[in-house]
Amino acid sequence: MPDTLAANLTETTTELIVATLALMPQMAPMLGLVTQKRLPKGANLLSIPRVNSTSTVQLPTEGDELVTSSQFDLTETTISPTLRALMVRMSGRALYFSKEDVVGIVSEELAQTQAQDIDTDLTAEFPNFGAGNDVGTTNVDLSLATLRQARRLLRSVTRANGGPVSGMIRCVIAPIAEENLFTNLGVQGVVASTPPWIPTGWSQEMIATYAIPQSQLLGVSMFVDGYITEDANADVALGMFSKDALWFGISKDWDIKTFEVPNWIGPILRSVADYNSGIGGYPLHGSYVLADGV
Repeated sequence: MPDTLAANLTETTTELIVATLALMPQMAPMLGLVTQKRLPKGANLLSIPRVNSTSTVQLPTEGDELVTSSQFDLTETTISPTLRALMVRMSGRALYFSKEDVVGIVSEELAQTQAQDIDTDLTAEFPNFGAGNDVGTTNVDLSLATLRQARRLLRSVTRANGGPVSGMIRCVIAPIAEENLFTNLGVQGVVASTPPWIPTGWSQEMIATYAIPQSQLLGVSMFVDGYITEDANADVALGMFSKDALWFGISKDWDIKTFEVPNWIGPILRSVADYNSGIGGYPLHGSYVLADGV
Protein backbone atom coordinates (compact mmCIF):
# COMPACT_ATOMS: atom_id res chain seq x y z
CA MET A 1 0.00 0.00 0.00
CA PRO A 2 1.49 3.41 -0.95
CA ASP A 3 2.54 5.83 1.80
CA THR A 4 -0.27 8.30 1.11
CA LEU A 5 -1.65 11.28 3.00
CA ALA A 6 -4.99 9.55 3.39
CA ALA A 7 -3.36 6.63 5.18
CA ASN A 8 -1.31 8.86 7.50
CA LEU A 9 -3.50 11.90 8.10
CA THR A 10 -3.06 12.08 11.88
CA GLU A 11 0.68 11.45 11.77
CA THR A 12 1.11 13.92 8.92
CA THR A 13 -0.60 16.69 10.89
CA THR A 14 2.10 16.49 13.57
CA GLU A 15 4.84 16.51 10.94
CA LEU A 16 3.26 19.50 9.22
CA ILE A 17 3.31 21.51 12.43
CA VAL A 18 6.96 20.68 13.09
CA ALA A 19 8.02 21.36 9.50
CA THR A 20 6.05 24.62 9.28
CA LEU A 21 7.46 26.05 12.52
CA ALA A 22 10.98 25.08 11.44
CA LEU A 23 10.60 26.83 8.09
CA MET A 24 9.07 30.08 9.36
CA PRO A 25 12.33 31.81 10.42
CA GLN A 26 13.80 31.07 6.98
CA MET A 27 10.86 32.69 5.20
CA ALA A 28 11.14 36.12 6.84
CA PRO A 29 13.80 37.77 9.04
CA MET A 30 11.85 39.72 11.66
CA LEU A 31 10.89 36.93 14.04
CA GLY A 32 14.48 36.30 15.09
CA LEU A 33 15.35 39.98 15.59
CA VAL A 34 12.91 40.96 18.32
CA THR A 35 12.14 40.01 21.90
CA GLN A 36 9.61 37.18 22.06
CA LYS A 37 7.44 36.69 25.11
CA ARG A 38 4.91 33.92 25.65
CA LEU A 39 1.83 34.86 27.62
CA PRO A 40 0.95 32.51 30.49
CA LYS A 41 -2.19 30.44 30.11
CA GLY A 42 -5.29 32.46 30.88
CA ALA A 43 -3.62 35.84 30.24
CA ASN A 44 -4.88 38.04 27.41
CA LEU A 45 -2.41 40.90 27.82
CA LEU A 46 1.38 41.16 27.72
CA SER A 47 2.72 43.73 30.18
CA ILE A 48 6.23 45.11 29.59
CA PRO A 49 7.49 47.10 32.60
CA ARG A 50 10.24 49.70 32.44
CA VAL A 51 11.78 52.29 34.75
CA ASN A 52 10.15 55.70 34.39
CA SER A 53 12.60 57.68 36.50
CA THR A 54 16.32 58.18 36.86
CA SER A 55 18.41 57.87 39.99
CA THR A 56 21.37 60.10 40.75
CA VAL A 57 24.64 59.62 42.60
CA GLN A 58 25.16 61.87 45.60
CA LEU A 59 28.44 63.18 46.98
CA PRO A 60 27.94 63.27 50.75
CA THR A 61 30.45 64.68 53.15
CA GLU A 62 31.84 62.18 55.63
CA GLY A 63 29.61 61.99 58.67
CA ASP A 64 26.58 63.56 56.94
CA GLU A 65 23.27 61.75 56.65
CA LEU A 66 21.67 61.18 53.26
CA VAL A 67 18.67 63.50 53.32
CA THR A 68 17.49 63.10 49.72
CA SER A 69 16.61 60.05 47.71
CA SER A 70 15.80 59.29 44.09
CA GLN A 71 12.26 58.26 43.24
CA PHE A 72 12.04 54.83 41.61
CA ASP A 73 8.97 54.70 39.36
CA LEU A 74 7.79 52.01 36.99
CA THR A 75 5.54 52.26 33.98
CA GLU A 76 4.46 49.65 31.47
CA THR A 77 3.60 49.03 27.84
CA THR A 78 0.92 46.49 27.02
CA ILE A 79 0.37 44.30 23.96
CA SER A 80 -2.96 42.59 23.28
CA PRO A 81 -2.72 39.47 21.08
CA THR A 82 -4.92 39.29 18.00
CA LEU A 83 -6.51 36.04 16.81
CA ARG A 84 -5.28 34.83 13.40
CA ALA A 85 -6.71 32.03 11.27
CA LEU A 86 -5.69 30.31 8.05
CA MET A 87 -7.71 27.64 6.27
CA VAL A 88 -6.50 25.63 3.28
CA ARG A 89 -8.55 23.12 1.29
CA MET A 90 -6.46 20.39 -0.27
CA SER A 91 -7.50 18.75 -3.51
CA GLY A 92 -8.54 15.13 -3.35
CA ARG A 93 -5.63 14.32 -5.66
CA ALA A 94 -3.26 15.11 -2.78
CA LEU A 95 -4.55 11.95 -1.12
CA TYR A 96 -2.63 9.89 -3.65
CA PHE A 97 0.72 11.68 -3.47
CA SER A 98 3.54 10.57 -1.23
CA LYS A 99 3.27 11.84 2.31
CA GLU A 100 6.78 13.31 2.19
CA ASP A 101 5.94 15.31 -0.94
CA VAL A 102 2.75 16.69 0.56
CA VAL A 103 4.38 17.57 3.88
CA GLY A 104 7.12 19.46 2.07
CA ILE A 105 4.80 21.41 -0.22
CA VAL A 106 2.09 22.23 2.31
CA SER A 107 4.46 23.11 5.15
CA GLU A 108 6.42 25.48 2.91
CA GLU A 109 3.23 27.24 1.79
CA LEU A 110 1.87 27.55 5.34
CA ALA A 111 5.23 28.71 6.68
CA GLN A 112 5.50 31.43 4.06
CA THR A 113 1.98 32.70 4.69
CA GLN A 114 2.39 32.70 8.46
CA ALA A 115 5.88 34.23 8.35
CA GLN A 116 4.64 36.99 6.05
CA ASP A 117 1.87 37.85 8.50
CA ILE A 118 4.32 38.00 11.41
CA ASP A 119 6.82 40.05 9.42
CA THR A 120 4.18 42.50 8.23
CA ASP A 121 2.89 42.86 11.78
CA LEU A 122 6.35 43.62 13.17
CA THR A 123 7.56 45.98 10.43
CA ALA A 124 4.32 47.97 10.76
CA GLU A 125 5.62 49.03 14.19
CA PHE A 126 8.64 50.90 12.78
CA PRO A 127 6.79 54.27 12.53
CA ASN A 128 5.87 53.89 16.23
CA PHE A 129 9.46 54.21 17.46
CA GLY A 130 10.27 57.39 19.38
CA ALA A 131 9.67 60.44 17.19
CA GLY A 132 12.97 62.00 18.27
CA ASN A 133 14.86 59.32 16.33
CA ASP A 134 13.07 59.59 12.98
CA VAL A 135 15.45 59.90 10.03
CA GLY A 136 15.16 59.97 6.24
CA THR A 137 13.05 62.00 3.85
CA THR A 138 10.05 61.16 1.71
CA ASN A 139 10.89 60.23 -1.90
CA VAL A 140 14.65 60.37 -1.17
CA ASP A 141 16.80 57.26 -1.71
CA LEU A 142 18.28 55.56 1.33
CA SER A 143 21.90 56.58 1.88
CA LEU A 144 24.77 55.70 4.17
CA ALA A 145 24.46 59.15 5.76
CA THR A 146 20.88 58.40 6.83
CA LEU A 147 21.86 55.09 8.44
CA ARG A 148 24.85 56.76 10.07
CA GLN A 149 22.54 59.36 11.60
CA ALA A 150 20.12 56.71 12.91
CA ARG A 151 23.03 54.80 14.49
CA ARG A 152 24.31 57.95 16.17
CA LEU A 153 20.86 58.77 17.57
CA LEU A 154 20.49 55.30 19.06
CA ARG A 155 23.89 55.58 20.70
CA SER A 156 23.02 59.02 22.11
CA VAL A 157 19.71 58.29 23.84
CA THR A 158 19.47 60.26 27.08
CA ARG A 159 19.41 58.55 30.46
CA ALA A 160 15.78 59.58 31.00
CA ASN A 161 14.80 57.70 27.83
CA GLY A 162 16.66 54.49 28.62
CA GLY A 163 20.22 55.55 27.90
CA PRO A 164 22.32 54.67 24.85
CA VAL A 165 21.41 51.41 23.11
CA SER A 166 23.64 48.53 24.18
CA GLY A 167 24.29 45.26 22.41
CA MET A 168 23.78 44.50 18.74
CA ILE A 169 21.84 47.02 16.67
CA ARG A 170 19.71 45.64 13.86
CA CYS A 171 18.58 47.37 10.69
CA VAL A 172 15.83 46.02 8.44
CA ILE A 173 15.43 47.52 4.96
CA ALA A 174 13.42 46.81 1.82
CA PRO A 175 15.01 45.45 -1.38
CA ILE A 176 14.61 48.77 -3.23
CA ALA A 177 16.28 50.59 -0.33
CA GLU A 178 19.12 48.05 -0.42
CA GLU A 179 19.66 48.70 -4.11
CA ASN A 180 19.70 52.46 -3.60
CA LEU A 181 22.12 52.02 -0.70
CA PHE A 182 24.44 49.99 -2.96
CA THR A 183 24.44 52.84 -5.45
CA ASN A 184 25.19 55.34 -2.71
CA LEU A 185 28.13 53.19 -1.58
CA GLY A 186 29.61 53.16 -5.08
CA VAL A 187 28.30 49.87 -6.48
CA GLN A 188 27.79 51.23 -9.99
CA GLY A 189 29.81 49.76 -12.83
CA VAL A 190 30.02 52.76 -15.13
CA VAL A 191 29.66 56.34 -13.92
CA ALA A 192 29.66 59.31 -16.28
CA SER A 193 32.39 61.09 -14.35
CA THR A 194 34.81 58.17 -13.97
CA PRO A 195 36.37 55.48 -16.20
CA PRO A 196 34.45 52.15 -16.42
CA TRP A 197 36.38 50.13 -13.90
CA ILE A 198 35.60 48.95 -10.38
CA PRO A 199 37.98 50.25 -7.71
CA THR A 200 39.28 47.78 -5.16
CA GLY A 201 37.67 47.82 -1.73
CA TRP A 202 33.99 47.87 -0.72
CA SER A 203 32.64 48.43 -4.22
CA GLN A 204 34.54 45.44 -5.59
CA GLU A 205 33.42 43.17 -2.74
CA MET A 206 29.78 44.20 -2.91
CA ILE A 207 29.60 43.77 -6.67
CA ALA A 208 31.12 40.30 -6.36
CA THR A 209 28.60 39.14 -3.77
CA TYR A 210 25.80 41.67 -4.28
CA ALA A 211 25.45 41.86 -0.54
CA ILE A 212 26.50 44.23 2.17
CA PRO A 213 29.90 42.92 3.38
CA GLN A 214 29.54 40.36 6.18
CA SER A 215 25.92 41.51 6.53
CA GLN A 216 27.14 44.44 8.60
CA LEU A 217 27.43 48.12 7.87
CA LEU A 218 28.78 50.67 10.36
CA GLY A 219 28.78 47.88 12.94
CA VAL A 220 25.03 47.43 12.46
CA SER A 221 23.63 44.02 11.47
CA MET A 222 21.75 44.46 8.18
CA PHE A 223 18.72 42.48 7.04
CA VAL A 224 16.57 42.74 3.93
CA ASP A 225 12.84 42.07 4.19
CA GLY A 226 11.04 41.50 0.90
CA TYR A 227 7.63 41.91 2.53
CA ILE A 228 8.09 45.64 3.16
CA THR A 229 5.96 47.43 0.57
CA GLU A 230 5.68 51.07 -0.41
CA ASP A 231 2.98 53.29 1.09
CA ALA A 232 0.65 55.80 -0.58
CA ASN A 233 3.57 58.25 -0.95
CA ALA A 234 5.72 55.60 -2.67
CA ASP A 235 7.96 55.45 0.42
CA VAL A 236 9.09 52.46 2.47
CA ALA A 237 9.14 52.34 6.28
CA LEU A 238 12.43 50.87 7.51
CA GLY A 239 13.80 50.43 11.00
CA MET A 240 17.00 50.38 13.03
CA PHE A 241 16.56 49.12 16.57
CA SER A 242 17.80 47.07 19.50
CA LYS A 243 16.21 43.75 20.39
CA ASP A 244 14.47 45.15 23.46
CA ALA A 245 12.76 47.92 21.48
CA LEU A 246 10.38 45.63 19.58
CA TRP A 247 8.37 42.87 21.26
CA PHE A 248 6.34 39.96 19.97
CA GLY A 249 3.71 38.60 22.35
CA ILE A 250 2.47 35.07 21.74
CA SER A 251 -0.67 33.78 23.38
CA LYS A 252 -0.93 30.76 21.08
CA ASP A 253 1.43 29.41 18.42
CA TRP A 254 0.18 28.36 15.02
CA ASP A 255 -1.43 24.92 15.14
CA ILE A 256 -2.80 22.70 12.38
CA LYS A 257 -5.99 20.66 12.53
CA THR A 258 -7.52 18.55 9.79
CA PHE A 259 -11.19 18.25 8.85
CA GLU A 260 -13.22 16.50 6.22
CA VAL A 261 -16.64 17.67 5.05
CA PRO A 262 -19.04 15.93 2.63
CA ASN A 263 -19.18 18.78 0.10
CA TRP A 264 -15.39 18.90 -0.49
CA ILE A 265 -13.27 16.08 -1.89
CA GLY A 266 -10.14 16.15 0.18
CA PRO A 267 -8.95 17.26 3.62
CA ILE A 268 -9.23 20.79 5.00
CA LEU A 269 -6.35 22.20 7.06
CA ARG A 270 -7.07 24.95 9.59
CA SER A 271 -4.37 26.89 11.41
CA VAL A 272 -5.07 29.23 14.31
CA ALA A 273 -2.72 31.49 16.26
CA ASP A 274 -3.01 34.39 18.70
CA TYR A 275 -0.23 37.00 18.81
CA ASN A 276 0.62 40.65 18.31
CA SER A 277 3.61 42.98 18.32
CA GLY A 278 4.37 46.34 19.86
CA ILE A 279 7.03 48.80 20.97
CA GLY A 280 8.32 47.57 24.31
CA GLY A 281 10.99 48.91 26.59
CA TYR A 282 12.03 52.40 25.51
CA PRO A 283 10.60 53.81 22.23
CA LEU A 284 13.83 55.72 21.53
CA HIS A 285 15.75 52.44 21.35
CA GLY A 286 14.43 52.24 17.81
CA SER A 287 14.75 54.58 14.84
CA TYR A 288 12.12 54.93 12.09
CA VAL A 289 13.92 55.25 8.76
CA LEU A 290 11.94 56.70 5.84
CA ALA A 291 13.16 56.18 2.27
CA ASP A 292 11.96 56.26 -1.31
CA GLY A 293 10.25 53.04 -2.33
CA VAL A 294 10.36 53.39 -6.13
